[in-house]
Amino acid sequence: MKGFELIFMAPRSRRHQGKPVLDVVARLAREQGIERSTRRVDAEGTGVSGHTHSVHFFEQADEPEELMFVLDGGQADALVRSVDEQAVPVFCVRRAIEYWQFGED
Repeated sequence: MKGFELIFMAPRSRRHQGKPVLDVVARLAREQGIERSTRRVDAEGTGVSGHTHSVHFFEQADEPEELMFVLDGGQADALVRSVDEQAVPVFCVRRAIEYWQFGED
């Protein structure tokens, strides 16, 4: 099938209305019936300001994270629009992909 991979990226410390931004994105996705996602924790990342975000032994709040979805075009459009309308401060990559689901659910 053809669709889109959406990857939202933010440090764990970034908040929107008091909640971690990737938790906000995940909630918006669930409200649209999107249940499947993958969350990854990264060792280090550099943001638009040039600040390096990384995990430290004593402080993990600045740890960079990614939240990834594989969606059809309509779902991807709706989720991006919802994140934009809520003004969630998060970086997003959207790329066209082909994907398959093998075996049984």
